[in-house]
Order: sequence, then structure tokens, then C-alpha cells
Amino acid sequence: MPDPGRRRLLGAGLFAVGVAAGAAARAAPAPLRPDWPAGATPADVEAAHAALQAWIAAFRAGDYPAQWRLTDPRLRRWTNLPRWRKAMRRAAHRNGGLLDVEVSGRAAVEARQLPCTEQGHCYRRDVPYVVFILRTRYGKAAPAQPEYAAMALSDEGWRFGGGTLLNRPLGETAVMLSETDEQRYSPGARRLERDAPGP
Repeated sequence: MPDPGRRRLLGAGLFAVGVAAGAAARAAPAPLRPDWPAGATPADVEAAHAALQAWIAAFRAGDYPAQWRLTDPRLRRWTNLPRWRKAMRRAAHRNGGLLDVEVSGRAAVEARQLPCTEQGHCYRRDVPYVVFILRTRYGKAAPAQPEYAAMALSDEGWRFGGGTLLNRPLGETAVMLSETDEQRYSPGARRLERDAPGP
């Protein structure tokens, strides 16, 4: 006759394995587009461009909550709305307004084709990106040209996923942290959000 204590231990072990597997699946979801970038279509690029135009329009209108919502949720996790609003107001004042944006190039790319930030943070893998090379003109600022924006595909659709557009308003090139960086910086990020000023 099987030992009841052994059955309980085995059951507990299988339950723990199941929980761990479920957590791993949640932590590493399947890529939205495993065929990317080879399978990208002109419609994909146009949809990403439309999202970028909406993001820019929200900034120009001073509607920073709308602009924040048009930013990828993986980037919003590290820059909450009060911090985002403060950064965009500061950028608008420093730059003197965004007068012109001209797209000089666009392409579907993967993370390894995008430059890492000044602090060595690189783009998150397994995310479809469309990069836009931009010639920009501001009322006061004259940042190095060209600037760029990386649009990222998420469960919400195409969203701003990083770049130098708006003259690096977050202090360095914006980027969605890799899984490794998320694990390294999550405690500090939570502390930054807690200490962020109100609206």
C-alpha cells in the first residue's frame, strides 16, 4: 500500500512545479510575431507610423496623459504618469516646441539592430519594432540629427517603445528594458515611482 505521507509530498512537489511553470509562462510570453522582421508587411509599417503620429500629436497638444497611454506598457512601468508629465513639460520648455518632423527612413527591425542607450541598456528582445529615422526641427533646441523613434508592438497595439525623439526628454535615449535589466533595476524603479512628484 502506498505511503500516504509520500503521496502528499509527491502531490506538493507536482503542485510546486505547476506553479513555477505557470509563473515562467507569464514572465516570458510567446512573441507576438515570431516571423518578425522578415514577415513584416507595408500595413504593419503604416500602422506603426500612424501610432507615432498620434503620439507626436498628443505631445504637441500638451495632452501628456494621452501621449503616455500611447507609450508601450513595458516602458510605462518604469516611467509613471507624474514623472512622464514632468519630463514632457520640461522638454517642451527646453526645446521650444516641435515645429517639424520629417521621416527620412523606416524599417521593421529586431532588438539587436537598435542602438543601446548611453548607459548600456539595450532593447527588449522578442518584441516587433518599426524604427523611424527622423529629421526634426524645434523652436529653440538643435539636437544632433537625425533623431529616431522605435515603435513597439504590444497587446495594446503599436506604441512608442523608445528612441531619441523630443531631444531625449527622459535624460537619455528611451528604451524598454531587457528582462535582465528589469530584474536588476526593479527595486530602484519602484522607489523612483513612489517618490515621484504628483501631477
